[in-house]
Amino acid sequence: MIEIPTFAVWMETNRAQGFPDEATAWAVYNDRVYRSMQALFEDPHVAVNRQEAAVAEIAATAFLESAFGADWVKERFPLADHREELGPWVQQARQRQELARRVFEFQSEPWFTDFLSYTKRNEVASAIFEADVLQTLMRVPAGITRVTESGVKGQDYDILLKLAHIGEVPVEVKYKQDDTPFSEATVRNTVKGAAKQLPRGCVGWLFVHVPTAWVSPGRGDEYTEALCEALRQTSRVGVVFTAVDKPFHDEEAGKIRHRRFWELYKDDGASQELWEAALLLRGLLDKDWDFFAPRAPF
Repeated sequence: MIEIPTFAVWMETNRAQGFPDEATAWAVYNDRVYRSMQALFEDPHVAVNRQEAAVAEIAATAFLESAFGADWVKERFPLADHREELGPWVQQARQRQELARRVFEFQSEPWFTDFLSYTKRNEVASAIFEADVLQTLMRVPAGITRVTESGVKGQDYDILLKLAHIGEVPVEVKYKQDDTPFSEATVRNTVKGAAKQLPRGCVGWLFVHVPTAWVSPGRGDEYTEALCEALRQTSRVGVVFTAVDKPFHDEEAGKIRHRRFWELYKDDGASQELWEAALLLRGLLDKDWDFFAPRAPF
């Protein structure tokens, strides 16, 4: 059985070690979890039978149970362990592991408690996408703050990004479920809703997750046109990052995986500096460079 305590629980157990600050304690905790996971991966039985992926999934589930409780995990991912045949369990198993990774990676952040509370209350896929955007932005050498939900228009955006030579950039995140039908009105309302949550006088970024069907041949142009028309109606959104997850079969791992593709759109009102920062981020994503972003061991 694999057990991975949360950083908070580990701190309580190891407080007597007298760490000079929380950053040092986190470094020690992170290193110990990595070492313990590496020992599991290198176990002869695991290595010979190529069970590293299974061990990583078990560890991720165990950690998620440490953070949220076993009952919550079972309630939110009821199909993840029902593997009699290829089916809906694939997506839930992937979501469970991805959420566990993000929860682990964010533990040392000052907004972590608020992130946990938000995740507990909201739909899993939406919470995971916001977490993915947070981790994506951490690839850039910049300050990242998750904004506490306030319910006040113009102050209720999701993330505040602090970039050198630009300053503060508000970021809004929108997730469209895979069964959401495409329409120009849906795109327009998504952008309009995001704009209302961004502060007046500022130009921000919008991250949108869209269903795979929205970028199929022919439909991609319709989406771009609808996005362009929607942005003409607001000056608060300067750059839109559109994410789409396309499934593929990983023959080496013997698993169905998803590869994320990003499309960028620049509004005429965005400054060149804001656009160049967006291009920098896309370049890091294309090269899969994440020097500054945290990474979970499972």
